[in-house]
Amino acid sequence: MNDSKRNGPEFAPIRNYIKQLKIIVDIYDANDADKLIRSEKMDYGNPEDRLWLGKLSFWSWDNGHVVETRKDDDG
Repeated sequence: MNDSKRNGPEFAPIRNYIKQLKIIVDIYDANDADKLIRSEKMDYGNPEDRLWLGKLSFWSWDNGHVVETRKDDDG
């Protein structure tokens, strides 16, 4: 990994263990950025959900799609 990336804010110590973090994952079409293919809600605090997110992201990127994640304020 590039050393400049290791100094980013994502490497700061987490103050609290993430027990629950509800997020929404949207997948957009590779050829039409306005076309939503799939939208799912998940809990990033759940290890199975994180594993699923990795698999979904890899599939999406491998097919040229766009993955967007955001906090689920309603969750």
